[in-house]
Amino acid sequence: MSELPNQTYYLCDVTRKLTQTTTDGALADRDEQSTMKARCRVYLTSNVPQSCLDILLKVADISMWESPDPVPRGELLIGVRGVNALLCTSSDHVDKDVINSAGSGLCVVATLSEDTHHIDVEECQRRGIELVTLPKMSKDTVANLTMGILRQTLEDQEQQKFDIFDLNSNTLKSDSLLCEKTVGIIGYGYVGQAVAQRFLDLGVKDMLYNDLCVVKNPQPRAEFTNFERLVSESDIICICCKALTQKSHLFQKDAFKKMKKDAILLDSYSNGHAINYSDLYNALREKRICAAGLDVRDVNRTHPFKTNLSALNNCYYFPFKECNHTWDMRSAASESVARAVVSALRHGRNSEQEER
Repeated sequence: MSELPNQTYYLCDVTRKLTQTTTDGALADRDEQSTMKARCRVYLTSNVPQSCLDILLKVADISMWESPDPVPRGELLIGVRGVNALLCTSSDHVDKDVINSAGSGLCVVATLSEDTHHIDVEECQRRGIELVTLPKMSKDTVANLTMGILRQTLEDQEQQKFDIFDLNSNTLKSDSLLCEKTVGIIGYGYVGQAVAQRFLDLGVKDMLYNDLCVVKNPQPRAEFTNFERLVSESDIICICCKALTQKSHLFQKDAFKKMKKDAILLDSYSNGHAINYSDLYNALREKRICAAGLDVRDVNRTHPFKTNLSALNNCYYFPFKECNHTWDMRSAASESVARAVVSALRHGRNSEQEER
């Protein structure tokens, strides 16, 4: 029997599979492995769906803050050290100090939100760090979601089905449940006007709006009024402004006292900053207002009093419920961000190899 050639075995850190090569082949593999870049590192500031993790794990090692509470500042500064990507939420303040702590290897900052107000965008751009956000929803999508949560709210509170929301329905505007209702819109930009048009299509009686100033040539037309009159006269109030450009916590204890007892509050577009959640909880629990619908499109954003509000039968979430570990749309949103992060990491690795 001929003598077997010398053999060497290697354990690959990535695949954990045992490979067998001849002595000559092993030397070549050693040279190749020595030039390969180590796996990327990604830090996550919150729990995300498993489907998001699966995408990231294909190219990177992951460390994660697993508490439902926002990651403490000190922990964030330590956790990002030496990472190539940071995946955060709007609850995390990613400033120059965080970026410095991450080091020169940081090539992408991703956020599970539509906005970047919590990120030092200028510093990221100066360093060539790519920014990834959730895709922004169109005005029509926001308007449709608003009508969806309104329908759910009305049907749950009235314990009946309403055909007025069905585009194929033969229900006349004059027969609509909303024909005697007054609707108030906070923020009459392109989103507010799209929401207002949906209400007018359903046959509402009056349309009021409040903004920083009178909107020129709005479509559809509505009456400009002050905030106090709007909250006291409206049967349905929709928040359609980014609260960062207006006063935060427009809706607090005093505002809820001025609202009608059968009023419905819908937060369509403010990212939650326009509402004092503690006061909202008390107003809903004590039946000072009828119901509320809250926008939770911002994945994993911390809602104060969320647990308490979820226990009420007159508080609703859209476009998905924040209970029973239902991930549905948040899985799709997280996967979209994860794919963008992977693409940025691969681009960054290719750029470094070209420079070498």
